[in-house]
Amino acid sequence: MSSWQNAGDKNMKLKSNNILILLAVCFPALSWAWGNSGHRIVAKIAYSQLLPSVKDSVNKYLGLAHIEDAGTWMDEVRSDPAYNYMSTWHYINLDKGQSYSPDSTDNIIWATNRAIDQLKHRNNYSKDQTAVNLKILFHLVGDLHQPLHVGYGVDRGGNSIPVFISNSPSNLHRVWDTDIIEAYIMGHPTNWADLSKYSKEQLADIRHVDILHWLDESRSKLGTVYDFKGDNMNQKYIDRNVPVIEEQLLLAGVRLASLLNQIFTQPAAKL
Repeated sequence: MSSWQNAGDKNMKLKSNNILILLAVCFPALSWAWGNSGHRIVAKIAYSQLLPSVKDSVNKYLGLAHIEDAGTWMDEVRSDPAYNYMSTWHYINLDKGQSYSPDSTDNIIWATNRAIDQLKHRNNYSKDQTAVNLKILFHLVGDLHQPLHVGYGVDRGGNSIPVFISNSPSNLHRVWDTDIIEAYIMGHPTNWADLSKYSKEQLADIRHVDILHWLDESRSKLGTVYDFKGDNMNQKYIDRNVPVIEEQLLLAGVRLASLLNQIFTQPAAKL
């Protein structure tokens, strides 16, 4: 290869790298779910609330996989084209004021119910498929409790709203699933599974398995999500929403445990 061809290749690589850097700065990457930290918190809470026999079942199907890895698996496989069919499973878009109507769309409600059904009929599926369904459930119950995963399609669940937090460019979705958690929640001493603030009646209500109630409850938080002016997430906004995010993570973990306890304390159903 001639020297001018080598120089040309180097220039092309430099230009490509500069373009990628510019895109990264101007258009922060699309955000998904709670981010790794949030999903690991949900998984840890859920695992702490499982009945001993259910823990045994979950461990049997997950094998050597760490419980926290089960919560992040669906995000980790996004880079594998073989899993592209799952891309729409993480969310559902509903216009403001619109209610959920069951349909055959491959969204988070459909995918969650599908995983539940297959886990209930687990004897009809391989151990590997049951492990996949467990990982799907660990992830999607978490996603259901992130309000922007059940938000508005017009702004792609907040991904299309650029904002700044701590003087760094981000987007509204990322602020909720990653930025606040990592900067203001992680690293602080917290007993994530502390349910002492709830009454016995409240706990019974929280633990009641009702996917559509969880959807509606998450959407009820969208008012506080969008309650800001300009494009700067000020400290007042952050302080107001830290406890909201903490509670959503706690609810997700407790409800995931209730769901798994319900599924695995019953004999596998027949198709």
